[in-house]
Amino acid sequence: MFLLLLLAAMLTACGSTSASASAGNTPTVTATSASTPTATATSATPTTTTATSDSTPAATPTSTSSTSSPNVVIAVRDIPSTQAVGSTFTVLTTTQGMTVYAHLMQGAGGFSCDGTCAQTWKPLLFKGTGTPTSTTKLPGKLSVGTDANGNRVVLYQGYYLFTNVNDKAPGDAKGIGADNSPWQPAIPNMPTGL
Repeated sequence: MFLLLLLAAMLTACGSTSASASAGNTPTVTATSASTPTATATSATPTTTTATSDSTPAATPTSTSSTSSPNVVIAVRDIPSTQAVGSTFTVLTTTQGMTVYAHLMQGAGGFSCDGTCAQTWKPLLFKGTGTPTSTTKLPGKLSVGTDANGNRVVLYQGYYLFTNVNDKAPGDAKGIGADNSPWQPAIPNMPTGL
């Protein structure tokens, strides 16, 4: 009961317009705009938070829905970490949510993925005009390069970007190899490539 009173007091201090809960239930907080959080009672389930806002800070995961512009090719999302159980890290994705990878040993200097490489790693092709863009402001630079096959491929920080054929659903990251593998998910704060 004390926790419910504390939650109600905290929500009131934050400018909430309503708060309700009953014994044995876990409150769920849902924000519908930046200034009007509300609390409602649900069954004893994990707490979830949903926010709807027009502004998203840089490097914050965003929606992975498709956009109508052919220049918007990159989004950002969190995926499960392979190193720390229960934690996540932020990666670049396609606008459909598929993890995007870079071959860290090669940069814009002419990396070629052919033969067996091309069977697993598919270049992120650019079909727009001008410069590729992202759904989220990125700290690095998106650009376009031409691979050995003449394809216009999206680059981030000078690295050619690829998807992995083993990733079947948004958020999959089956292309992550060992820590010393040159194939790694592209991340927003990647250093400039070779």
